[in-house]
Amino acid sequence: MNDEELRKNIYLLQRHQEEIENTYAQIDVIERMINEYRRTIETLQEMASMEEGKEILMPIGGNVFAYTTLKNTKKVILSIGDKVFIEKSTNGAIDFLNKKIEELMKSEEKLINLAEELSDRMNEISKKIKKEDVPVS
Repeated sequence: MNDEELRKNIYLLQRHQEEIENTYAQIDVIERMINEYRRTIETLQEMASMEEGKEILMPIGGNVFAYTTLKNTKKVILSIGDKVFIEKSTNGAIDFLNKKIEELMKSEEKLINLAEELSDRMNEISKKIKKEDVPVS
C-alpha cells in the first residue's frame, strides 16, 4: 500500500467513524421520541378512564403545572405538522401515535443496519492498514 492509499484509508476510517457517531445520535433522538409517544399513550389511556369534570394537573412547560378541569375525555387535539392541528378521538390519537412509533422503529432499524455496515467497512480498512504494519489511532 503506497502513501496515497494509506492516507485515503485513514481518511475513510475517520469519515466512517464520524458517520457512525452521527447515526447513533439520530438513533438516540428516535428512541427519545418513541419513549415520549409511549408516555403520551399511557397518559391518554389513563385520561380516557377518568371522569369528566375531574381536576387534574396540566404541564405548561418548564416543570410548571397548572390546576385545570378535565372537560372532555373522548377527544384531543393532535399536532400533525407545522402549526397544523386536528381533533381526534382519544383512541384515534392512540392509534396515530402507535403508527408513528412503528415508523420510528423502522427508521431506527435502518440506522442500526447502516451503523453496522459502516463498522464492517471500518474493520476491513483497519485490516488492510494492519497488514502494512501501520499504527491506527
